[in-house]
Amino acid sequence: MIKTVLSAVTSCILLSTSVLAQNTAEVVFCGESMPENMPAVKQRWFRTLNRQAAHPSHLTALKRRASVVFPVIDPIITSYGIPKDFRFLPLLESAAINRAVSRRGAAGFWQIMPETGRLLGLRVGKGHDERYDLLKATHAACRYIKQLHNQLGSWMLVAAAYNAGPTYVQNMRRRFPDQHPMAMPYRATETQVYVYQAMAIKELLTHPADYRHYFNDQTVAELSDTKATISTQDREAILASYQTERTEATDVALLDMSASPVPSVLLEEVTLITDIEVDEESVAGAPVVEVSAATETTATPRIMTRRLGEDALTEGQLVLFEVVQPSQINGQPVSVGDLLYAHVDMIEPTSGRVFLHTERLVTAQSQTTINLRLAAVEKPKQPGVKLPLSYEMASNGWRLAWEQL
Repeated sequence: MIKTVLSAVTSCILLSTSVLAQNTAEVVFCGESMPENMPAVKQRWFRTLNRQAAHPSHLTALKRRASVVFPVIDPIITSYGIPKDFRFLPLLESAAINRAVSRRGAAGFWQIMPETGRLLGLRVGKGHDERYDLLKATHAACRYIKQLHNQLGSWMLVAAAYNAGPTYVQNMRRRFPDQHPMAMPYRATETQVYVYQAMAIKELLTHPADYRHYFNDQTVAELSDTKATISTQDREAILASYQTERTEATDVALLDMSASPVPSVLLEEVTLITDIEVDEESVAGAPVVEVSAATETTATPRIMTRRLGEDALTEGQLVLFEVVQPSQINGQPVSVGDLLYAHVDMIEPTSGRVFLHTERLVTAQSQTTINLRLAAVEKPKQPGVKLPLSYEMASNGWRLAWEQL
């Protein structure tokens, strides 16, 4: 019990320090800052950040791949006068896996569409596709990005246009000329949060210590390592996958496990950031607006959440839960995206029940810490819930109700 209490106190201290850092540090993408005077933008930012940080194993895998690829693409990006932050876009698009192909036909590290590739001077055909050539594809992507910037004038809008297309983004800019790029009312949810996701992956990979309340010490150390630990074999395998052209023969060679063991760094399962569930609070075609607490509260005495993260539960563990519907408890409004920092008090092996409590809620809009003593329940006034099955441990699967102690 003493160990659990000390763990909770330590976690609270780290949480307070990190929240202060998030509230005071300026978040910048390509030299353009996130607006500090738009609460709705900051709320979406924290929700995106919270969701991405809930996948530390994916972040560390991206870090290892990026440590090999970035030294190759950075000089090319710089030579075109493009901000280096665009190096993070392919991590959104392909998870730095060169063989990635989207449902719409985009392919390669930069996820270039076939017709776009041809217009940019790449050879795109069966058995010979230069979208898989890292150097040629990077030059083509940079030419495209420069064209977009000449057309749109804002690097944030360029990033959105890389996802949604320049014509659509330019039309939106004409309709909402005074709207900040991060608050543009794009129709597709994926486009609404695209820049936020690029900023989130940049922040978590480059400043992990500022967000240590999301991670354990090992993850912070791995993400902070500027010389990512990766074997020579894995490094060579990654670079070999970005070969000069792609043919059926080379695909077979890359996947032929009988010829030689395939390095784990190429087989590790990685969730693309764009595959992680994103918020859908914005109405299609409507600008981002601030929502008052009065419109987000209900009379229910419970808080409904879902877990962020999917590792197995252990006693004394700190677990993150995200609020999934607005409510209020003891007069305190609770909004979608707010975070509960919960502690696993006890796991009963015989009954298969787990007991969790939380004393702190962090708001998504302002990152304010609120003291709330809550317990996870299945029935009113009866703390304790059934230990989740393996499929329920997925980040979007395990949902819990919380009541005041």
